[in-house]
Amino acid sequence: MTITFLPNRNWLRISSPSCTASAVGSTDSENTGLQSRKIRIYPEPALAKVWKRWQAACRYCYNQAIAYQRQHGAPKTARKLRDIILRSDLPGWVKDAPCHIKQNAVVEAWLAFRRSKDARFRSVRDRSHTLQFNAGNFRNGTWYPKLTRGLAFRASEEMPREWVRGTELMRVKDRWYAIFPEPVNEQCSLAKGVIALDPGVRSFLTGFDGAGFVDIAKGDFGRIVRLCYHLDDLQSRLSKAPRPKRRRMRQAAFRLRERIRNLVDECHRKVAAFLTDNYRLIFLPTFESAKMVAKAGRKFGSKTARAMLTWAHYRFKQLLKFQAKKKNVVVVEVSEAYTSKTCTKCGHIHTKLGGAKVFRCPKCNHRLPRDWQGALGVMLRALRDTAILFSSGQDAIAAPLSDNA
Repeated sequence: MTITFLPNRNWLRISSPSCTASAVGSTDSENTGLQSRKIRIYPEPALAKVWKRWQAACRYCYNQAIAYQRQHGAPKTARKLRDIILRSDLPGWVKDAPCHIKQNAVVEAWLAFRRSKDARFRSVRDRSHTLQFNAGNFRNGTWYPKLTRGLAFRASEEMPREWVRGTELMRVKDRWYAIFPEPVNEQCSLAKGVIALDPGVRSFLTGFDGAGFVDIAKGDFGRIVRLCYHLDDLQSRLSKAPRPKRRRMRQAAFRLRERIRNLVDECHRKVAAFLTDNYRLIFLPTFESAKMVAKAGRKFGSKTARAMLTWAHYRFKQLLKFQAKKKNVVVVEVSEAYTSKTCTKCGHIHTKLGGAKVFRCPKCNHRLPRDWQGALGVMLRALRDTAILFSSGQDAIAAPLSDNA
């Protein structure tokens, strides 16, 4: 499918990653996307010790590269920075690590400094550590088989014997993961529905598809709230606990955070699969949680702010766009300004809505649950601001309508 944008200064953000978006008159090129296959692995203690030593060497090279760039500025090419760092007087335990992963760490530092002059150093206390390997480093079902001869690991699922692309080895606390990039298997969705979504706290998402309202994950936040309260209680007792007990309490807190994240991720995946299987066009507001929960100018309490951050709406948006890419579904980001306050019947703006659960229009007395009001408002705003036309040839024209439409 091809999307053609008509020239207009006030474009909406339209995401259809499975197709190539281009301006009028340009030539499309094929886009082959990749997705990551993540496998949990269990190395024996000796092998885990070797991998940790490699990670420490890469972290050392990365930090040396950041320090050099802060003092002398970034070289024009990553290769020049690589030669400067790797040819310097490195400790022996760093020289013993494989060369390719150290080169990749220096390249990461070069890219990080180009993105931001305030690129930070990496710490041994970071939550996760990643080793990046080149295409030929994974052979015979392991990385650098000659350097790890006699050392083995178990995997939660079948591992490939060879891999033609670069791979990664990630450690999150004491959990190890092997990451293999593979091509995305695109599937054309047969759904023809349209839905507008309104992110929230009481309900993760509320949708309106023209035929009715859909409450997604309504009331499911209660289980996560209980885990958050348990985590808060554990954190409050942590500082008062005797030293031998603190380590176990920190491990318990980490397990609780992982459990909370896993529940949220499970919800994200199920909702994204449901939406992309049942709808061809999805209107999604630009829900900027980080700005909304900032203490300066915040208009709601800390409990609501924490719930918004825990739901991780931005992470869900990224997942939804990726699933849309795989299934040829169009995601359109629209503004949600005043969608909850504007009456969907008469257009009056309710300036004193506050945190009411039910929208009551002071002008026409129209009543609707607040989340439903928001979803319907997003749909009306999206239909006013843009037009999406699908032809039999799978071509689409997307353009904002004029203000008089």
